[in-house]
Amino acid sequence: MSNLSVEGKVKRIHDEQVISDRFKKREFVIETEEQYPQVLMFQLVQDKTNLIDQFSVGDKVEIFFNLRGREWQKDPSAEIRVFNTLDAWRIQKVEAMQPTAAGDMPPAEPVAPASPEDDLPF
Repeated sequence: MSNLSVEGKVKRIHDEQVISDRFKKREFVIETEEQYPQVLMFQLVQDKTNLIDQFSVGDKVEIFFNLRGREWQKDPSAEIRVFNTLDAWRIQKVEAMQPTAAGDMPPAEPVAPASPEDDLPF
């Protein structure tokens, strides 16, 4: 699954973790702003770990991500577990819409009344 997105406020930003010489990741947490806010952890991997650097806790952002899932079993007799990750690949700041004051609006153009010829039957 790809091209998913969600908006929320940055709650925590973790340090980069080097898992192996070929894999590194960085996690961050956002909280959605809806009736029932959700706290979501995302990960950035490889060359994308610095995407979060330009953001701070409290910033409202939109995260574009891929949903990933995998199975894991400790040994053949153990229960099979499923893990999901939200792999972020783009982050952008959400700008708050500025309300426009009524005085900033241009005056409305007067509308001429329709003539009888303009009144079409369909």
